[in-house]
Amino acid sequence: MAKIGGLERSADPNRDRKGTAPHPERGPTRTRGAGWVIFLVPVVVTGAGAAPPPVPSTPAAVEELVYARPFTLKQGYAFEWCKERTPVREGYVLVLKVDPDLVYPRQSLEPVLYVGDHTAQRVNSGYQSGYVIAVVPAASGRLPETDRSAHAQLHSAPIWFGTPELPERVDTSIIRRERAKAEAAGVKPFARAVVAAALEKGGPRLEVKDRYELGSEMAALVRTYAPQEAHVADRLLVPRESREPFE
Repeated sequence: MAKIGGLERSADPNRDRKGTAPHPERGPTRTRGAGWVIFLVPVVVTGAGAAPPPVPSTPAAVEELVYARPFTLKQGYAFEWCKERTPVREGYVLVLKVDPDLVYPRQSLEPVLYVGDHTAQRVNSGYQSGYVIAVVPAASGRLPETDRSAHAQLHSAPIWFGTPELPERVDTSIIRRERAKAEAAGVKPFARAVVAAALEKGGPRLEVKDRYELGSEMAALVRTYAPQEAHVADRLLVPRESREPFE
C-alpha cells in the first residue's frame, strides 16, 4: 500500500484504501490531520479518462496574494503538513491566486506550497477556481501585535510551489533547499503594498478557540473564492462531534 497525501492507496490507482473506486471524472480524495476534516477533495475534470495536465516546472511563484488574515488559537494543534509537526497557535489564513495546473489533483506527488520558511496547508484544491485557501504557522511561533507593517513574515517571505513531494515528509533542511532554489529562480516576496492590501482585506486578527472554529472562517473563504468546492466548505462546518475520526 502506498501513502499518497495522507491516504493509503493500493497498487491500483483507481481504488482507495477501502477498495472503493473513485468517480472516473474525479481526482483523488485527500485528508490530513487529526480533528480537522481536510481536504484536497474530488474535483470534476473534463471528460471521463481525461489525461491530467503536465506538472508545471518548479519552483513556481504563486500569481497573487489576495487575502491575509492573522489568527490566534486558544488551543493549538500539531501542524501535520511538515515532518516536524510544528505546534501552531498563531499564523495566517491566506488566499492565493495560482496556476491551476499546479494544484490539479493527482494520483502522484504534487508540488508543495511554501510560504517563506514553512510549508503551507492547502485547504481546498483550487484547480477549478484558480484560488487556494491556505494556512501557514507564524514563523517564530508568535505574530506581531497590532502594527500591520510589522508582519515581517509576509513582507520577507516568497510564496511558491516547490518540488513535488508529500508535505509530511518535508523537514527544515528540505525547506531551506527549496527556498534557495526558489530565490535562485527569481521568486521574490510580494511588494509591501500588496501585502498591506491583503492584510487590509483580511481584517483584524481572528481570535478563536481552536482549529474547528478557524474552519468556519475558511469555509466562508472557500465559498467566496472557490464556489465550485462548496462541498469543502460544508465539511468544514460539520459539527465537531459528527466529524469523522482520522486514521
